[in-house]
Amino acid sequence: MLAIISYKIQRQHENMGAYTIIMHLKELFNEASRTKRYDTSKELFRCKMTKGSSVSTHILKMNGYIEKLEQLGFVMDCKLSVELVLQSLLQNFSQFIMNYHMNKLDNTLSELFNMLKTAKDTLCHLTVEQK
Repeated sequence: MLAIISYKIQRQHENMGAYTIIMHLKELFNEASRTKRYDTSKELFRCKMTKGSSVSTHILKMNGYIEKLEQLGFVMDCKLSVELVLQSLLQNFSQFIMNYHMNKLDNTLSELFNMLKTAKDTLCHLTVEQK
């Protein structure tokens, strides 16, 4: 086990057993993981779609944050993920959001993403027709 870690860390752990080494390394690196989790969750919770941006790009960005949090040991409930995505959308999605809640839809993130892509196409089509 000592052969795969840096020389400085090797020296610190050379007289320890495997279990003690693992526990010490977890303690050392857990703080870094906690900081990454905090920073990623902050990015996710503050993420807002910007005017003129693609809904697909925005969805992929949010999904990336959600997946990164899962990798860091913070698995969110699907319903919370969906609500975060809905809250991050631009005002022109307000009709979509209202319909989503009125119809009591309960979708996975993938299903919601597909619905949003379709809604964006419809919104663009209606805007062009109104001009």
